[in-house]
Amino acid sequence: MRKALGGYLELDLISRQQIHDSAIAVNTGRNGLRYILCTNRYRKVFLPYFTCDVVLNTIKEEGIEYEFYHIDTLLEPIFQWEVLKSDEAFLYTNYFGLKDGFISKLVNVIENCIIDNAQAFYAQAIKGVDSFYSPRKFLGVPDGGYVYCKEYLDIDKVDVSYNRVSHLLKRLEIDAEEGYTDFTENEELLARLPLEKMSVLTCSLIKNADHEYIKEKRRANYRYLYEYFKDINKICLPLEESIVPLVFPLWIDKDIRGVLHKNRCYTATYWPNVLEWTDEYSLEEKLVKEVVYLPIDQRICFEDLNEIINIIKSIK
Repeated sequence: MRKALGGYLELDLISRQQIHDSAIAVNTGRNGLRYILCTNRYRKVFLPYFTCDVVLNTIKEEGIEYEFYHIDTLLEPIFQWEVLKSDEAFLYTNYFGLKDGFISKLVNVIENCIIDNAQAFYAQAIKGVDSFYSPRKFLGVPDGGYVYCKEYLDIDKVDVSYNRVSHLLKRLEIDAEEGYTDFTENEELLARLPLEKMSVLTCSLIKNADHEYIKEKRRANYRYLYEYFKDINKICLPLEESIVPLVFPLWIDKDIRGVLHKNRCYTATYWPNVLEWTDEYSLEEKLVKEVVYLPIDQRICFEDLNEIINIIKSIK
């Protein structure tokens, strides 16, 4: 069909840079995992206790057996690699985008590795290793996902996203609180989406982002908080040169989450569902209850970080 000429204008977005241009662009990160599971037909997947319930639900939906494993204080697996069979996969999360170095070693130890890069949008894909990404953790987009997979799955339908952007627009024009209900409703919608190609809108928004600025801003913010808290932080993870972090994990002997929230500093909880899976007093439970994941995204400047630091200092 011939394209329409003239008339009203659409969004005029700049095409700066295509990220993950060799990946398969799908409509959500969880459908990136689904793509990998559908093409490889694993009988069983080993996954960490410390992960989002979306990962487990996707594995269950594909009718695949699963087994949990624990992680240590470096967020690395406690696992006997020799038990893995040829029809089994080992799924590891690139926690907060901070585990690139460990992953580069891990993939040399085991063959059937799936890397969950939902928290590591700018992590470099490793040739021959299946992995999936979720851009909306790092960018103002309604949905989307990228997948690298050794096998190919034909997808015909392209998703549309125009009906899933109200929370983005409300946060831009009004404030965060006004758009929160729309955000949670969008999350519920995404959970039900079938596997389709990434929408034109989401793809255009990703190309429009200034990725080099975003990378440097996140790195600088992480380093700033790292230097301030490094002597008291129980989960002190230094930043490798190429890493672009999602958040700054802070584990100190203060209950700070509620006070931060009252001061409109919103911190995600990773992940409430973990409390249903693990034993009391496990490390995973502490990572949910005691660690606060401070925002360091590209909207935040050092002045904002100083405000966060002062709030934390004021808490007895």
